[in-house]
Amino acid sequence: MITIMIDDPFALLPPGRLKAFQVETGTHVFRNGEAGTAMLRVDAGRLALVRVTEDGHRVTIAQAGPGETLAEASIFADAYHCDCVALSPARGVQVAGTVIRDYLRHDADFAEAFVARLALQVREERLRTQIMSIRAARERTFAALTCFGQPDTVTALAASIGLTQEACSRALADLLSEGRITRIARGRYAVS
Repeated sequence: MITIMIDDPFALLPPGRLKAFQVETGTHVFRNGEAGTAMLRVDAGRLALVRVTEDGHRVTIAQAGPGETLAEASIFADAYHCDCVALSPARGVQVAGTVIRDYLRHDADFAEAFVARLALQVREERLRTQIMSIRAARERTFAALTCFGQPDTVTALAASIGLTQEACSRALADLLSEGRITRIARGRYAVS
């Protein structure tokens, strides 16, 4: 499981530069095409970036839970390029792209913490891409639990690795019966 500690660049910003948000499950934080250039840090709950394909399928392109960020690319955009939807009740802060760009130019500590955070996220996404290339749902689920743990619900775990909730639940049941994972609470699993 990846457990590298990276300084929170948002903690280096004056509180007045952070705008709090709070949303309920299913609520949009922002929508594709909306003007806006804020990056988000999730303090509680889980958010997902979602795109809708030409044939109407919803594709989760990223998720973030407590301490993680989303919409980093928006600090250099005029409008959002996807929807941001709450997968559970969530709260956090938004920081305008103009603020981030200013601090990147003028505050070396912020810039280093910000780049380190982005580098860790790139590493995690490359690992997630590797995991998603595993064809068998059982092995894909086991690899995800080994590398990332289960940060939230089975549904969120399934979406993060490109499986349906049903396929992920079957894989978890198989892994549980094989003794490769243990149930640590209702709907919560960990590698044995």
